[in-house]
Amino acid sequence: MEIKKRSIAPKERDLEKEAALKAKTISKKKILFTEIDDEITGIYDKLKKYKMRNIYIVVPKRAVLFQSIVNLRILKRKSDDLGKTIYIITNDQNGMQLAQRAGFQVFDKLESNEHPSLVSGKLPDDQLKITPLEASINTYEDDTPTRLKSKKLSIAELVRRTKKTETSNTMPESPSQKKRAKEKTRFVLVSPNRQALTILFTIVVLILILIVYIALPGATIYLTPKSNTISVSANVVLAEASRNQSYLDTHPQNVIASFNVETTIDKKITYFTSGNKFEGKNATGTLKIINTSGREWPLIEQTRFQTSEGLIFRIQKSVNVPAGSISGPGSLDAYVVADEVDANGQIIGDRGNIGPSRFFLPGLSEENRQKVYAESSEAFIGGETITHKMITKEDLDAAKGKMEAELRNSAEEELKKAVGRMNQEKNMDLVLLTGSNAMKLENPAVNAPMHLEGQMQEQFEISGTMQAKGLAYNHNELSNILRAKLKLSKSPEKKLIKIDSESISYRLIPIEAGADPTRLTITATIKGVEQYEIDPDKENGQRLISNIKEHVLGKSVDEAENYIQQLPAINKVVISSWPAWSPTMPSVPDNIKIEIKEE
Repeated sequence: MEIKKRSIAPKERDLEKEAALKAKTISKKKILFTEIDDEITGIYDKLKKYKMRNIYIVVPKRAVLFQSIVNLRILKRKSDDLGKTIYIITNDQNGMQLAQRAGFQVFDKLESNEHPSLVSGKLPDDQLKITPLEASINTYEDDTPTRLKSKKLSIAELVRRTKKTETSNTMPESPSQKKRAKEKTRFVLVSPNRQALTILFTIVVLILILIVYIALPGATIYLTPKSNTISVSANVVLAEASRNQSYLDTHPQNVIASFNVETTIDKKITYFTSGNKFEGKNATGTLKIINTSGREWPLIEQTRFQTSEGLIFRIQKSVNVPAGSISGPGSLDAYVVADEVDANGQIIGDRGNIGPSRFFLPGLSEENRQKVYAESSEAFIGGETITHKMITKEDLDAAKGKMEAELRNSAEEELKKAVGRMNQEKNMDLVLLTGSNAMKLENPAVNAPMHLEGQMQEQFEISGTMQAKGLAYNHNELSNILRAKLKLSKSPEKKLIKIDSESISYRLIPIEAGADPTRLTITATIKGVEQYEIDPDKENGQRLISNIKEHVLGKSVDEAENYIQQLPAINKVVISSWPAWSPTMPSVPDNIKIEIKEE
């Protein structure tokens, strides 16, 4: 039985098609899933392909789309130009805020109770009357079945067409049909044209060379970012913990606790005697005193005569040296005896047994020494060296001064030992505050054996004691304050690659009159190294890398290195090209790789 069709007027049919097409365009929606590295241009190209008005874009966390609000505003403007309504679905909190600021309606999941349903009919534009034949268009997918525009066939007509097809397939072929089919299977081998083959081969080779020239060469650019040393200072208050506990409990900024530390220093040293008691014999001899002046020159008893080596001899009685005349200088002989020590304080002894020598009078001026002097013509004899070590007053005074210096010099080391004992007893991690005025030292008490003066001894012992006071603090707390300030002081486009905790130094600020003596202020300084940050995953790094690739395309390797080396963020650049004989940079950006090498 053949199915009868209802007669529909042409005008009514046109209205029905127009309503169905409008419903299909408006009501149909699309869910677009994006990748984390999808650019805005790729998303926009996908939007242009869809005829739906309402499109839901599902964006993952940390997507490139959310790196800048500018991207979202451009997408909003482009979607408005296309006449589409875009909804953003994401769990990225930062992305939600940026998308809302750009004018998008944002949802965090696909449940219908928290945003307009993805099911047709919930939005105002979706509330159109949809004909039964077009009801299937309310779906999420693109491949939605649509109404066929061709005329529908009845069951009887389908049966007739099927039978006709089967009959035509089973009819035997006529001889003429077989002949034509046989003729179609024939093919003729034609001798190829050598010139054409040569041209074709040349073209293929040229194309291959062009492809190899463009696509094959590559280069790797090794960049070392520029770095520099920075330092920051901060005033830090050391508050004595025992007297400022309530103040410290409020955790004031740049304030750390300090702890008193005391110790008693006891020392004993052995001092070697420098004094000598001479028990030998002094050399004697005769010298001729010569006077070249025009007057008589009187010399008193014990007048000194000295050699160029510092040996001193004295006359034993007063003499008057005759004046010089036209016939020659005046002279006389005098008996002399050597001193126990020479001009340098050393024992003379047997060193006084000298041969013929020249002598000057150290008590005269330089001018008069030329007028009066002495000479010996025979060797001096009788000198003998016999000495014994003896404690002198100078030895005792020197030993006392040495003990006081030893006590003061060891104060810092002894206080550090006391801090170490405090750390063990109280399970703390303290260090001693050092520097000028950081420690208080009492006057040393030295026990000098003054009764030993004049004793024949080569050495003696001396002892002393002294009280020392200082402050200890937690070095990590001071370091944390300085490290935090250093991180805030670095340049925005740089990163800290090193913080040198060993570089921490400080100076004490004198306590002003009327200030709290239990709170000591120091100015502490720390050093670090900052370096330009070239991170391909961040916007600044991407911009620099893109800028480098754009400017070096097709340039010679030397030109590319010179350009990159001049960039303020680069300390060193090395370019490795492949093949090695290639003198220029690749012309394709993807063939250029950039690697960052830290110093």
